[in-house]
Amino acid sequence: MSRRRLLAILVGGAALLAGAFVGVVLATSGSSSEELVVYSARSHYGEEEPFLRFAKQTGTDITLRGGSASELYERLRSEGDNTPADVLITVDAANLWRAQDAGIIDSWEPLTERARTIMRSTERVGEDEVTTYEGLGDPRWKGRLCLRSGTSEYNVSFIADRLAKDGRAATERMLRRWMANDPEILGSDVDVLEAIAEGDCDVGLTNSYYLGRELEEDPDFPVAPVWADQDGRGTHVNLSGLGVVRGADHAEEARELIRFLRTPAQQEVFAQNNHEFPAVEGAQPSPEIEQFGDFGQDPIDVDGAGPLLGDALELMDQVGWD
Repeated sequence: MSRRRLLAILVGGAALLAGAFVGVVLATSGSSSEELVVYSARSHYGEEEPFLRFAKQTGTDITLRGGSASELYERLRSEGDNTPADVLITVDAANLWRAQDAGIIDSWEPLTERARTIMRSTERVGEDEVTTYEGLGDPRWKGRLCLRSGTSEYNVSFIADRLAKDGRAATERMLRRWMANDPEILGSDVDVLEAIAEGDCDVGLTNSYYLGRELEEDPDFPVAPVWADQDGRGTHVNLSGLGVVRGADHAEEARELIRFLRTPAQQEVFAQNNHEFPAVEGAQPSPEIEQFGDFGQDPIDVDGAGPLLGDALELMDQVGWD
């Protein structure tokens, strides 16, 4: 029988930083004096199966420790060389850049991809009425635009990427046109989608996987994505990723796990479970997202956008996107 002692999701909020981990045991078998420890900002997505498969196939003991991306980053910084972590899994390219810049990981690989694009009411907005990010600033959308808070890391990364590629002047012009439309500022991407569905606004900007979740619950949910800027650079695509923690006690096993998680069979679990896009060829997205077809992608410039995250926040504050 293969050696598989423990796979656990350890969920913390503030308790994570205090070291008070909460464990939910998913599988136990055998025993081992060592274990591969994974800090994952995706633990709440319910993606345990690939880790279970790896543990079973290799006989490697695995413990997953969960928390938000910012919590895990701060914990790794505070633990330093004494961290038990071997692998970091985090969401949004900004967090990958911070982890690499701080020397927490030396390099990283993409795990999944997610598009941040325009969402429209299928009942009140035609497919071709808004096709570009700049188009959200058209006066026709005055009082009809919903946006998530400007402090959302997804929005900050998006604007930092625009700064890196378009420069400050062009990015500021776009944002001031958005703000001129008096957008309703909401607390989450889900809030934006529900506001569109309920008729409180007609267009918005969210990550595509939030729509996939809504459509899984209700196939008739009256919102559809617009793959933005298809006549230009393409739709902004961010990612989640993973890397070996610097100084990991089990670096080779960690690299083996990362290779395994990036195989097509495991990629489909990650992509389909959370309605994201696989990061490797040969894996399919969920039916809820696949129905909207292929689109031209504009991958985030991690190295270019990372140093501009602070500039993005400052600009968003200046234009009134709070």
